[in-house]
Amino acid sequence: MTGKSIFIFDETGFSRICQAILAMEGFDVHIGADPSLFFQMLSAGAVGMTITSYPFGCAVLERLKGQDMPVIVLSDHINGELLKTLEALKNSCCLLKPLDYRTFRDLVKHFYRGPPPVPAGYRIM
Repeated sequence: MTGKSIFIFDETGFSRICQAILAMEGFDVHIGADPSLFFQMLSAGAVGMTITSYPFGCAVLERLKGQDMPVIVLSDHINGELLKTLEALKNSCCLLKPLDYRTFRDLVKHFYRGPPPVPAGYRIM
């Protein structure tokens, strides 16, 4: 994924927290609460990973269905609609809020840098 950005599509305050955590790890992170910037960057091939919340990011998730791009979905609840959405994404994971930021950071590293060893405490199904 070299040269590609992580795009966080969420409410501004929460996005800034996630951006700061990932920037400290050296990731190139863009944030937005309007899908137009995301769609523009996606079309240009500049996005290598997407982080969004549910249901806030439903438009973004719809656009990513069937693509191989890693997607982390953040939610404060699980329901049937969310599970259907996750099943339509080829390479996704869901984390429940409130986030454990260490787990969040480690999961982003795992997805961004590829499949080598699964971090302790995770199980890939």
